[in-house]
Amino acid sequence: MKSKLKIVVQGTKLISDYLKQNINIPNSVFYSKIQNSEYFKKVYAADVLVTMSWGKSMFGGKSIMKTPSVNKLKLLHTPGAGIDGINFKLLPSNCKVCNVYEHETPIAEYCLANMLNWETKLVEKINRFKKLDWSDSLFSLGEPHSELSGKCIGIIGYGRIGKEIANLLNSFKTKIYAFTRVVRKKDSLVKKSIVISDLNKYINELDYIILCCPLNKSTQNLINEDNLKLMKKNSVIINIARGDIINEKDFYEALKNNIIGGGIIDTWYRYPLNKNKLKFKPSKYNFHTLKNVIMTPHISAWSKAMIIRRSKIIKKNIENLYYGKRLLNRIDISNF
Repeated sequence: MKSKLKIVVQGTKLISDYLKQNINIPNSVFYSKIQNSEYFKKVYAADVLVTMSWGKSMFGGKSIMKTPSVNKLKLLHTPGAGIDGINFKLLPSNCKVCNVYEHETPIAEYCLANMLNWETKLVEKINRFKKLDWSDSLFSLGEPHSELSGKCIGIIGYGRIGKEIANLLNSFKTKIYAFTRVVRKKDSLVKKSIVISDLNKYINELDYIILCCPLNKSTQNLINEDNLKLMKKNSVIINIARGDIINEKDFYEALKNNIIGGGIIDTWYRYPLNKNKLKFKPSKYNFHTLKNVIMTPHISAWSKAMIIRRSKIIKKNIENLYYGKRLLNRIDISNF
């Protein structure tokens, strides 16, 4: 009989609870909220580690963080899609790495909710009327709001998230341009399929740009001063990918000086290492003071249903590891 697998989950307790209740192999599951001395002790003899961070902070960065000693780690499984928090050079040579997706539904809904709010200024108007202010009303000849219908939306990165956004937008009679790394076949949801190298040729047609692409050498600073100046004055950028896809300084200056219409930002340039730290600025620039910015603390994917879907895949991969079967979403470490 095979020995049971020792599994350590760091970060999301819902995943730990799900594995404890549902995994169908001999196992022991341990949970750590943060990477502290107790976590280091637990990981020492672990077969499987579920975490977004190994030798780096959760969302990347250049600094190297301490890693625990491991002598039998067989699988590092991220509970998310991003792997920029994994320092592959610091992993044992025989350790496999897998990730999960399942976040396209809540992220697409987040984008749609914010786009509809941007067109109607709904939250602002609700707050004003709760103060019994009728100034937005048609009876007061308030400023009419806009519509999402007819808008031209550029989706940069047409993978799982991009396709789900396009699927939801299809009900709103929008024009969708899909920007991809290589030429791809156009589908029924997309008006134009365009290679990303041609972005600047079409960027002045876009009312919204939605960033869905991964952060890598080719996408870092993809949006910068040069192409921000080419955009419509009322255009809006939605970033649910990674902060550094947009040049930090250029983005701030473009918003501050009304070169573009606005930003809806969920992914940032800096994250607090201490989860209990309050009043932590997500950028060295004061995005939070700008009236044309909607900002959230990396919440777009964070739904309970998404966590359960991810937990099911992590469970399946741990069982596959135990039985020597093929792992889902395995990362090719040789690329890093």
